[in-house]
Amino acid sequence: MPNILVADYSPVERRLVGALLTRQLPDVTVTYASDGLQALDEIAKASFDAIVTDYQMPNLDGLELVERAASLCPGVPVVVITGCGSEAMAVRALEAGAASYIAKQDIDHRLIETVGNVLALSQSRKCRRRLISSLTMQSAHFVLENDVALITPLITWLQDQLATVKLCNDTQVLRIGVALHETLVNAIYHGNLELDSELRQEDETLFYDLADQRRHDAAYAARRVHVQATASREMVRYVIRDEGPGYDVHRVADPTDEEHLMRVGGRGMLLIRSFMDEVEHNSKGNEITLVKYINAPTETRPAANSARPDLQLV
Repeated sequence: MPNILVADYSPVERRLVGALLTRQLPDVTVTYASDGLQALDEIAKASFDAIVTDYQMPNLDGLELVERAASLCPGVPVVVITGCGSEAMAVRALEAGAASYIAKQDIDHRLIETVGNVLALSQSRKCRRRLISSLTMQSAHFVLENDVALITPLITWLQDQLATVKLCNDTQVLRIGVALHETLVNAIYHGNLELDSELRQEDETLFYDLADQRRHDAAYAARRVHVQATASREMVRYVIRDEGPGYDVHRVADPTDEEHLMRVGGRGMLLIRSFMDEVEHNSKGNEITLVKYINAPTETRPAANSARPDLQLV
């Protein structure tokens, strides 16, 4: 049942707006305020689905009410009623955060449509939040070309999903993004394009020139990177597989060794292991699984992979 707050200094105008709302919108409840200060008191006492306010009021006018409502009840749409010929007022109200406006002379035939529209949007957002809070698992599968320009948009999409369902805090989301970036770069350059890390160590320009050549070489161009992302309330899990020949994971140097930390590619391994709770490769060496547990106490998580040199340097 929508609850609408109507703020207007004129008792006649207040009741007119309230009567139109209750008569033409189903199951609407209206609460009245005589000025902006009283409206703030009502906002403190109850939650509202929309606010309709006159622009000109004593004590606290409609513009100030819009600004205060934005911080006190974010997401609640505010419709401002302006006087005749007051387009400048409407512009200021919209800039301050109002969802819409109505000229006072148009109340009879604009009020219901305008308030009905903002109510529908507000209710939709609320239902979406309720729906998202009920989400227990989501999964997505991507197949990428050998173009590193696709990496950042993909990671942004995956991070947005984590943020939307509030599975991770901002720091966790950032760290997962860094680990994914290092892993995807590895899958494209070292997996599908079969570029040696030593070449990057010796001359990065030659490394990237050769990468560009191989992207268009028939022997490599058709290969793809497969990304399977699964998020639940307990963990996020990413399986990233390239279509290259793979490699012997046991022959990779330990990235925690001081010598390798100073190398061009040595930091990638350390970042992946530091930011994820589990890091595993398949036997062929062309698929990696990254797992991050959600809000689990450290002592209940599996031991970190610090002793296993099972990732290729990126």
